[in-house]
Amino acid sequence: MNNSKILTRKESMKLLAEYGREADWTKHCFAVADAAARVGEILAKSLPIDCSFLWSAALLHDIGRYRTHDPLLHGTEGYKLLSLLNYEKEAYVCASHILFGLNTAEAMHLGLPACDFVPHSIEEKLVPLVDYLIEYDQPTTLDRRFSSLRERNGGNSFFSNRLDRAQQSARLFMKQIEEEIGESVEGVVANQ
Repeated sequence: MNNSKILTRKESMKLLAEYGREADWTKHCFAVADAAARVGEILAKSLPIDCSFLWSAALLHDIGRYRTHDPLLHGTEGYKLLSLLNYEKEAYVCASHILFGLNTAEAMHLGLPACDFVPHSIEEKLVPLVDYLIEYDQPTTLDRRFSSLRERNGGNSFFSNRLDRAQQSARLFMKQIEEEIGESVEGVVANQ
């Protein structure tokens, strides 16, 4: 990660335009980036937040959808692409936003390197949380989003079997953020 380049907002948008080619899924990426920025700005009043990285990582979290819409493998594809381009921090978010984190065995099963891909920083955790609060390009609740994910991906047992853990992780982190900011994260996300 030492030689990793830092993406600017403009470079992030250029990458998404290049690989997304204005596909419908890119609307979701912009919605997640903007909502994550709103939450990040509120958090930045009391915690050190890298709002620039947060916005870029949120914008590019689903860039792997240029290759696949698989609920797991799009994270792998995004990781591969951004790693190849030497954007290691954003690449890590592509992989770690899947199911709010993957252990080493899960990562290897998906073709990722043999290590944990678990979000650690506040910014890395905000991306999957906000991702779970945006259905397509519209705000939703955590419970509705997970219900939708279960319904749409019922045939993918690897994914479905891990959704409860992901929902619990998202719920716990959301509670921590709400205690910090004194308001509902779902409300901040919905307040476009």
